[in-house]
Amino acid sequence: MPKVKNARGRKTKAKSKRKAARQPGILENIGDFFSRYTAAAAAGLTVVALIAAMVLWSGGYFGLLGERVTRIADSAAVTAGFEIQRITAKGYDQTSESDILNALGPVVGSSIAHFDPFTAQARIEELGWVRSAAVSRLWPDTVHISVREREPAAVWQLSGALHLIDQSGAVIRQIDAYEYSNLPLIVGAGAPGSASGVLKALRREPALWGAASALIRVGDRRWNLRLQSGADIKFPETGYEAAVKELAALQAAYGLLDQDLEYIDLRDPNNMVYRKAGVGEKDVTAPPITQ
Repeated sequence: MPKVKNARGRKTKAKSKRKAARQPGILENIGDFFSRYTAAAAAGLTVVALIAAMVLWSGGYFGLLGERVTRIADSAAVTAGFEIQRITAKGYDQTSESDILNALGPVVGSSIAHFDPFTAQARIEELGWVRSAAVSRLWPDTVHISVREREPAAVWQLSGALHLIDQSGAVIRQIDAYEYSNLPLIVGAGAPGSASGVLKALRREPALWGAASALIRVGDRRWNLRLQSGADIKFPETGYEAAVKELAALQAAYGLLDQDLEYIDLRDPNNMVYRKAGVGEKDVTAPPITQ
């Protein structure tokens, strides 16, 4: 009997110890409370910070702060002697000095350290006469501009307005009827972008270039060259470079363009057809010249 009593007593003590192990103490409860509170507080502060950042961003405060820092740095550079005092330029003839300065912007008196030459270059290259530009900083106080201008190649007529264009078809500026009358006229919507190749081919042949009066876009597919005599030269859709060379060879050999012609048809690469003025419907077919 005593053994049984002792066994029950040991079991009771073991159960009590297990129960005590399952119940946390006061310090553990306090630590757990504070850890949970700290995590919640941190999450709350993060949300508040994000909301505050969004408000500041939407209100432009970050931008204002950045501008203020930039102004301070700019002022410090100027104080240290890195102030733009001179602007030099070369390579411009048709482009006005005032247009270049307006494109450059009011930079004199500002910090050369914070001057952006690439942005200035992009603005200057938007000027009609400017083909390309290079802008550089010459420390400590000079901005230098180098310009390459476009070379006029033709006059483009669209809806009654005349535009001066270069060999690539880029529009330089709008002009009056009396300006650049020595250049060939290009007629047709979208013609400048398509005229680059035929303009290059014609300019390689001085005899043709000197006789040209207008380039007329036909069906947005090919070109007719109107001579100063009034005759039309019909170029093919493709291979017009070879046709231009063929025509130049005929002019050199026979003075074909000096004759009184109505048109010359070069659309067939194997046969050239031309019609003299005042002979009705009679066409003349001539084989190509052998170079």
